[in-house]
Amino acid sequence: MLIGTNDEHERRTLVEDTVGKILLACWHGVKSEIVGVLRGVIDQYINDEPVEPKREYRFDQLLRIGWAFREAIDHIQDRSLNPLRRIMDDAELRVSKHQLLLTERAELASQSNEARHTLKRKRETSVSAEPPSPVKVKR
Repeated sequence: MLIGTNDEHERRTLVEDTVGKILLACWHGVKSEIVGVLRGVIDQYINDEPVEPKREYRFDQLLRIGWAFREAIDHIQDRSLNPLRRIMDDAELRVSKHQLLLTERAELASQSNEARHTLKRKRETSVSAEPPSPVKVKR
């Protein structure tokens, strides 16, 4: 589909849609890998046999570490990643920039056609409403 288009704007929307889907797939893969590793580490940390009396203490410490990470992530303002996040969010919400562009073009074309028809109708009614011009006869 990318090869078949000569319009640069349409090409960019197709690329953005594709990149968003790729980023989203990568993010889900990385996220699931991290969650799996964290579960293993946490299970081993909490269920370690020699430290049975400290289990609740360790659990509490893990919760505090998690809260600290969450607060730190909420405060990170890396503006250079905002466009990538927006592209990924659009892909997750299944918003297609290409489809939006095509819809917008169709609406503009429809409005343009309506304006042409309206102008044509006005011309036709104004021509028919004018009295016939007198014909000059040469003598």
